[in-house]
Amino acid sequence: MKWISPLVSRQKAFRTSLILAGVSLAFLLLPIGLKESFSSQLQLLYSPFYGLSNKITDLFEVYDINRQLKARITDQMLELTALREHQKENARLRELLGFKETVSYELISAAIVALDPKRRQNAVITEVEPDAKVAPDLPVVNVDGLVGKTTSVLGDLLTVELLTSPNCRAAARDANTRVLGIVRWAGGRYLQFDNVSLSDTVNVGDTVITSGLGGIFPEDLPVGTIVSVEEGRSPFFKSIQIEPFVDFGALDELIILKRSEER
Repeated sequence: MKWISPLVSRQKAFRTSLILAGVSLAFLLLPIGLKESFSSQLQLLYSPFYGLSNKITDLFEVYDINRQLKARITDQMLELTALREHQKENARLRELLGFKETVSYELISAAIVALDPKRRQNAVITEVEPDAKVAPDLPVVNVDGLVGKTTSVLGDLLTVELLTSPNCRAAARDANTRVLGIVRWAGGRYLQFDNVSLSDTVNVGDTVITSGLGGIFPEDLPVGTIVSVEEGRSPFFKSIQIEPFVDFGALDELIILKRSEER
């Protein structure tokens, strides 16, 4: 590569500046008519490039509009896909829970955002859409079965009291023998199936479902499986333990059930 000294570069720049200054001075000294003729020639020479510049600008504007439209279409396609998946999940959940066609429920998704600091084993804090219009004492489920019920509501945040809370009880029945009882938590891994008399027939392995008699939970929601049946300490009732279908230690997204007339 040929080396050029800084002095030579400065000399070339100085000569170029002198030439440009001379051309400008000569143009200023030209007669007015000649200036106008020369300007017209310059405009005529530049006009094709001016039109080309405008076309290029228009092309960039069209490209930008197309890019924005494509982004909007992509967003709408993603929203439509999410809506279709939500509808499929609702249909699957209805089938799993065995909802009767005669009872119409709105299924509201609720994402768990925190554990209740005062009742870590008994309640969780969930978030719903701002327009969900939830209220206390609504049943809460997931794809496995009964989870609990809503309690306090503050905007789009609400507390869900779990079935593992001493304050959350559900009227239930043995799905096989139709024997009625009350499901409650008494500590530990299992739920209790109370108020079943010594003369009633329940068996290990039977499924327990909600009876719909308590006023909060609809009937036929899965609760769990009977794992033990004993006479217990009471002279009137059996001691029955249920292993819940829901894993309360691994809860994720929950579903709140709301009757259609409650919207």
